[in-house]
Amino acid sequence: MPEEILTTQPTAGPVPAQEAKAFLSLRKVFHVAASSTIPLYYWYHPFAATDAQARLQVVVIAAIGFCSFLVFDLLRLRDRAFNSFIMKGFSFIIRRTEEKRFTGATHLCFAFLVVAWFFSREVAVTAMLFLSLGDTAAELGGRYFGRTKVFYRSLEGSAAFFLVAFSVALVILDDWRVALLGALVGALVELFSFELDDNLTVPIGSAVALTLAFHLFQSLPH
Repeated sequence: MPEEILTTQPTAGPVPAQEAKAFLSLRKVFHVAASSTIPLYYWYHPFAATDAQARLQVVVIAAIGFCSFLVFDLLRLRDRAFNSFIMKGFSFIIRRTEEKRFTGATHLCFAFLVVAWFFSREVAVTAMLFLSLGDTAAELGGRYFGRTKVFYRSLEGSAAFFLVAFSVALVILDDWRVALLGALVGALVELFSFELDDNLTVPIGSAVALTLAFHLFQSLPH
């Protein structure tokens, strides 16, 4: 989620600092809470006896979420009045730039569905948390400390993403080499997700990188 959108809205002019700060706080709390629920459940799965059962439950939940948000977005984008109502009523969690495109929730549910279906539990959970925690760190880091711009984002935000993602991966995967490579790729994917929604690119790109890193380092000593 690009940091720059918080301070400047192309369709409505500059956003006052107080309004932007409130928007940031509410949306980030919602984003972290919502996007962390699935990976945390997948990791601890209190209502599933096995990892396989938890995987099936996560796939079903993500699929239902994706289909629901997809239908919602299609209806919203076809009906101008309904779209206007949604954008006004849920402006505290929906970006103005999503007015004419799918929301981040649709992309997120699809990405979580893909990583839960195609990747191992450890990789899927790590990639999901890269988005919920790493992306949030990138946005906050870019917002408050961003000085060195790379197109519309900042190296400081990317550094914040990397530090959080590396910490998460190290705890879950217990291999600093895999964590290092996965976090680095995740940060680069987040940094260069220009036209594509990083709710989609970060989890999938990170899962691919983590899996390749495992294959690369599994035969080498720690």
